[in-house]
Amino acid sequence: MAQPQLTTPVVAVIAAKGGVGKTTVAANLCTLLAENGRKVLAIDLDPQNALRFHLVVDRQTAEIGLAQALMEHRPWSHVMQPGRSGVVVLPFGLVDDEDQIGLERFLAEQPHWLGQTIADFQLPPDTIVVLDTPPGPSVYLQQALRVSNLNIVTLLPDAGSFATLSITERMIDKYCRTRSDFIDTTYLVNQVDTGKRLSRDVLQTLRADLESQLLGVVHSDQAVSEALASAAPIRSYAPFSQAAQDFSMCAAQLLRRLAPYETPRSGTPRPQ
Repeated sequence: MAQPQLTTPVVAVIAAKGGVGKTTVAANLCTLLAENGRKVLAIDLDPQNALRFHLVVDRQTAEIGLAQALMEHRPWSHVMQPGRSGVVVLPFGLVDDEDQIGLERFLAEQPHWLGQTIADFQLPPDTIVVLDTPPGPSVYLQQALRVSNLNIVTLLPDAGSFATLSITERMIDKYCRTRSDFIDTTYLVNQVDTGKRLSRDVLQTLRADLESQLLGVVHSDQAVSEALASAAPIRSYAPFSQAAQDFSMCAAQLLRRLAPYETPRSGTPRPQ
Protein backbone atom coordinates (compact mmCIF):
# COMPACT_ATOMS: atom_id res chain seq x y z
CA MET A 1 0.00 0.00 0.00
CA ALA A 2 1.39 3.40 -0.96
CA GLN A 3 1.57 6.26 1.50
CA PRO A 4 -1.57 8.45 1.19
CA GLN A 5 -1.25 12.13 0.26
CA LEU A 6 -2.13 14.22 3.30
CA THR A 7 -3.75 17.65 3.12
CA THR A 8 -2.53 18.84 6.52
CA PRO A 9 1.12 19.56 7.41
CA VAL A 10 2.76 17.07 9.76
CA VAL A 11 5.61 18.10 12.05
CA ALA A 12 7.68 15.42 13.80
CA VAL A 13 9.62 16.34 16.94
CA ILE A 14 12.48 13.86 17.23
CA ALA A 15 15.71 13.22 19.11
CA ALA A 16 18.47 10.65 18.86
CA LYS A 17 18.77 10.33 22.64
CA GLY A 18 16.60 10.87 25.67
CA GLY A 19 16.80 13.65 28.21
CA VAL A 20 16.97 16.52 25.73
CA GLY A 21 13.52 17.97 26.52
CA LYS A 22 11.89 16.76 23.32
CA THR A 23 8.40 16.36 24.79
CA THR A 24 8.63 19.76 26.48
CA VAL A 25 9.54 21.26 23.10
CA ALA A 26 6.66 19.49 21.36
CA ALA A 27 4.11 20.56 23.99
CA ASN A 28 5.12 24.22 24.08
CA LEU A 29 5.16 24.48 20.29
CA CYS A 30 1.67 22.93 20.18
CA THR A 31 0.18 25.47 22.58
CA LEU A 32 1.89 28.38 20.84
CA LEU A 33 0.66 27.26 17.42
CA ALA A 34 -2.86 27.04 18.84
CA GLU A 35 -2.54 30.49 20.40
CA ASN A 36 -1.58 31.74 16.93
CA GLY A 37 -4.98 30.63 15.68
CA ARG A 38 -4.10 27.22 14.27
CA LYS A 39 -5.96 23.98 14.90
CA VAL A 40 -3.43 21.56 16.42
CA LEU A 41 -3.61 17.81 16.82
CA ALA A 42 -0.81 16.54 19.07
CA ILE A 43 -0.15 12.80 18.67
CA ASP A 44 2.01 11.03 21.24
CA LEU A 45 3.89 8.18 19.56
CA ASP A 46 6.12 7.62 22.60
CA PRO A 47 5.20 4.65 24.83
CA GLN A 48 6.23 6.74 27.85
CA ASN A 49 2.90 8.56 27.31
CA ALA A 50 4.42 11.77 28.73
CA LEU A 51 2.81 14.36 26.46
CA ARG A 52 -0.32 14.21 28.62
CA PHE A 53 1.56 15.71 31.58
CA HIS A 54 2.15 18.86 29.52
CA LEU A 55 -1.10 19.19 27.61
CA VAL A 56 -4.04 17.17 28.91
CA VAL A 57 -6.33 18.79 31.46
CA ASP A 58 -7.49 15.49 33.00
CA ARG A 59 -4.41 13.28 32.99
CA GLN A 60 -6.23 10.14 34.16
CA THR A 61 -8.42 10.09 31.06
CA ALA A 62 -5.24 10.10 28.97
CA GLU A 63 -4.28 6.67 30.26
CA ILE A 64 -6.31 5.36 27.31
CA GLY A 65 -4.93 6.36 23.94
CA LEU A 66 -3.97 5.35 20.43
CA ALA A 67 -2.47 2.03 21.59
CA GLN A 68 -5.83 0.88 22.93
CA ALA A 69 -7.67 2.33 19.93
CA LEU A 70 -5.45 0.34 17.60
CA MET A 71 -5.65 -2.91 19.55
CA GLU A 72 -9.40 -2.65 20.14
CA HIS A 73 -10.22 -1.30 16.65
CA ARG A 74 -11.70 1.91 18.05
CA PRO A 75 -11.77 5.25 16.19
CA TRP A 76 -9.29 7.91 17.24
CA SER A 77 -12.19 10.19 18.19
CA HIS A 78 -12.96 7.88 21.12
CA VAL A 79 -9.59 8.48 22.76
CA MET A 80 -8.76 12.07 21.84
CA GLN A 81 -8.56 14.47 24.76
CA PRO A 82 -9.05 18.25 25.05
CA GLY A 83 -5.74 19.91 25.74
CA ARG A 84 -4.48 23.25 26.93
CA SER A 85 -4.85 26.32 24.68
CA GLY A 86 -7.32 24.40 22.52
CA VAL A 87 -4.88 21.70 21.41
CA VAL A 88 -6.49 18.31 20.73
CA VAL A 89 -4.34 15.51 22.17
CA LEU A 90 -4.12 11.89 21.13
CA PRO A 91 -2.22 10.23 24.00
CA PHE A 92 -0.23 7.07 23.47
CA GLY A 93 -1.98 5.41 26.40
CA LEU A 94 -0.73 3.01 29.06
CA VAL A 95 0.06 -0.51 27.81
CA ASP A 96 1.80 -3.51 29.33
CA ASP A 97 4.94 -5.02 27.80
CA GLU A 98 3.18 -7.83 25.92
CA ASP A 99 0.67 -5.48 24.31
CA GLN A 100 3.48 -3.11 23.37
CA ILE A 101 5.38 -5.91 21.64
CA GLY A 102 2.27 -6.79 19.66
CA LEU A 103 1.68 -3.16 18.78
CA GLU A 104 5.22 -2.72 17.52
CA ARG A 105 4.93 -5.88 15.45
CA PHE A 106 1.78 -4.50 13.83
CA LEU A 107 3.45 -1.16 13.06
CA ALA A 108 6.40 -2.95 11.48
CA GLU A 109 4.05 -4.96 9.27
CA GLN A 110 1.87 -1.91 8.40
CA PRO A 111 4.42 0.83 7.60
CA HIS A 112 1.79 3.29 6.33
CA TRP A 113 -0.66 2.88 9.20
CA LEU A 114 -0.13 6.38 10.62
CA GLY A 115 -0.43 8.15 7.29
CA GLN A 116 -3.56 6.22 6.34
CA THR A 117 -5.18 6.84 9.72
CA ILE A 118 -4.48 10.59 9.56
CA ALA A 119 -5.87 10.69 6.00
CA ASP A 120 -9.00 8.77 6.99
CA PHE A 121 -9.67 11.14 9.87
CA GLN A 122 -10.21 14.00 7.37
CA LEU A 123 -8.83 16.80 9.52
CA PRO A 124 -9.68 20.42 8.69
CA PRO A 125 -7.15 21.77 6.15
CA ASP A 126 -5.77 24.41 8.52
CA THR A 127 -4.81 21.78 11.12
CA ILE A 128 -1.17 21.19 12.01
CA VAL A 129 -0.37 17.67 13.22
CA VAL A 130 2.52 17.52 15.69
CA LEU A 131 4.07 14.13 16.45
CA ASP A 132 6.02 13.48 19.64
CA THR A 133 8.29 10.48 19.09
CA PRO A 134 10.45 8.29 21.33
CA PRO A 135 14.21 8.92 21.26
CA GLY A 136 16.36 6.85 18.93
CA PRO A 137 15.40 4.44 16.13
CA SER A 138 12.04 2.69 16.55
CA VAL A 139 8.99 1.62 14.57
CA TYR A 140 7.23 4.69 15.97
CA LEU A 141 9.86 7.00 14.52
CA GLN A 142 9.67 5.15 11.19
CA GLN A 143 5.91 5.76 11.10
CA ALA A 144 6.45 9.45 11.90
CA LEU A 145 9.18 10.02 9.33
CA ARG A 146 7.12 8.42 6.57
CA VAL A 147 4.49 11.18 6.93
CA SER A 148 6.36 14.21 8.32
CA ASN A 149 6.70 17.27 6.12
CA LEU A 150 9.02 19.00 8.57
CA ASN A 151 11.22 17.52 11.30
CA ILE A 152 12.41 19.27 14.44
CA VAL A 153 15.47 17.56 15.88
CA THR A 154 15.93 18.54 19.53
CA LEU A 155 19.54 18.83 20.69
CA LEU A 156 21.44 19.80 23.80
CA PRO A 157 24.57 21.95 23.57
CA ASP A 158 26.84 19.07 24.57
CA ALA A 159 29.20 16.59 23.00
CA GLY A 160 26.57 13.85 23.00
CA SER A 161 24.49 15.78 20.48
CA PHE A 162 27.31 15.57 17.96
CA ALA A 163 27.75 11.85 18.59
CA THR A 164 24.08 11.04 17.95
CA LEU A 165 23.28 13.40 15.08
CA SER A 166 24.36 10.88 12.45
CA ILE A 167 21.84 8.30 13.74
CA THR A 168 18.94 10.67 13.19
CA GLU A 169 20.23 11.94 9.87
CA ARG A 170 20.50 8.41 8.45
CA MET A 171 16.85 7.71 9.28
CA ILE A 172 15.77 11.05 7.80
CA ASP A 173 17.69 10.26 4.61
CA LYS A 174 15.98 6.89 4.39
CA TYR A 175 12.37 7.87 5.09
CA CYS A 176 12.05 11.57 4.22
CA ARG A 177 14.40 12.98 1.62
CA THR A 178 13.09 10.89 -1.28
CA ARG A 179 9.50 12.14 -0.78
CA SER A 180 8.25 15.01 -2.89
CA ASP A 181 6.15 16.44 -0.04
CA PHE A 182 9.06 16.65 2.39
CA ILE A 183 10.11 20.20 3.27
CA ASP A 184 13.18 20.01 5.47
CA THR A 185 14.73 18.99 8.77
CA THR A 186 15.28 21.74 11.32
CA TYR A 187 17.19 21.74 14.61
CA LEU A 188 16.29 23.24 17.97
CA VAL A 189 19.04 23.61 20.57
CA ASN A 190 17.49 23.26 24.02
CA GLN A 191 18.61 24.14 27.56
CA VAL A 192 21.40 26.49 26.50
CA ASP A 193 23.30 27.92 29.47
CA THR A 194 25.31 30.87 28.24
CA GLY A 195 27.07 31.02 31.60
CA LYS A 196 28.96 27.84 30.77
CA ARG A 197 31.80 27.97 28.28
CA LEU A 198 31.16 24.46 26.93
CA SER A 199 27.53 25.34 26.24
CA ARG A 200 28.55 28.52 24.41
CA ASP A 201 31.23 26.73 22.38
CA VAL A 202 28.94 23.86 21.34
CA LEU A 203 26.17 26.30 20.42
CA GLN A 204 28.60 28.28 18.27
CA THR A 205 29.66 25.10 16.48
CA LEU A 206 26.06 23.99 15.97
CA ARG A 207 25.16 27.40 14.55
CA ALA A 208 28.04 27.15 12.07
CA ASP A 209 27.21 23.55 11.06
CA LEU A 210 23.42 23.86 10.86
CA GLU A 211 23.19 27.41 9.48
CA SER A 212 19.76 27.94 7.90
CA GLN A 213 18.40 24.67 9.35
CA LEU A 214 18.50 26.02 12.90
CA LEU A 215 14.90 26.59 13.99
CA GLY A 216 15.86 28.31 17.22
CA VAL A 217 17.53 28.21 20.62
CA VAL A 218 15.81 27.75 23.99
CA HIS A 219 17.85 28.91 26.97
CA SER A 220 18.02 27.05 30.25
CA ASP A 221 15.29 28.52 32.43
CA GLN A 222 13.90 27.33 35.77
CA ALA A 223 10.49 28.58 34.65
CA VAL A 224 10.19 25.61 32.27
CA SER A 225 10.24 22.98 35.03
CA GLU A 226 8.07 25.20 37.26
CA ALA A 227 5.51 25.49 34.47
CA LEU A 228 5.40 21.71 34.08
CA ALA A 229 4.96 21.27 37.83
CA SER A 230 2.10 23.76 37.64
CA ALA A 231 0.58 21.96 34.64
CA ALA A 232 0.72 25.11 32.52
CA PRO A 233 2.37 26.10 29.22
CA ILE A 234 5.46 28.23 29.74
CA ARG A 235 3.91 31.31 28.13
CA SER A 236 0.92 31.12 30.48
CA TYR A 237 3.01 30.44 33.58
CA ALA A 238 5.85 32.90 32.95
CA PRO A 239 5.06 34.97 29.84
CA PHE A 240 8.06 37.27 30.23
CA SER A 241 10.62 34.54 30.90
CA GLN A 242 13.50 33.91 28.53
CA ALA A 243 12.20 30.44 27.67
CA ALA A 244 8.73 31.80 26.83
CA GLN A 245 10.27 34.28 24.41
CA ASP A 246 12.51 31.59 22.92
CA PHE A 247 9.63 29.18 22.33
CA SER A 248 7.54 31.98 20.80
CA MET A 249 10.32 32.73 18.32
CA CYS A 250 10.63 29.03 17.45
CA ALA A 251 6.87 28.74 16.86
CA ALA A 252 6.90 31.82 14.63
CA GLN A 253 9.80 30.41 12.66
CA LEU A 254 7.97 27.10 12.31
CA LEU A 255 4.90 28.83 10.88
CA ARG A 256 7.05 30.74 8.41
CA ARG A 257 8.66 27.53 7.20
CA LEU A 258 5.32 25.79 6.78
CA ALA A 259 3.49 28.69 5.10
CA PRO A 260 4.70 28.23 1.47
CA TYR A 261 3.89 24.53 1.54
CA GLU A 262 0.47 24.42 3.17
CA THR A 263 -2.60 23.73 1.10
CA PRO A 264 -4.56 26.95 0.53
CA ARG A 265 -8.26 26.89 1.26
CA SER A 266 -8.91 26.86 -2.48
CA GLY A 267 -7.48 23.35 -2.63
CA THR A 268 -4.38 24.16 -4.67
CA PRO A 269 -1.77 21.52 -3.84
CA ARG A 270 1.44 22.32 -1.99
CA PRO A 271 4.41 23.12 -4.22
CA GLN A 272 6.57 20.08 -4.85
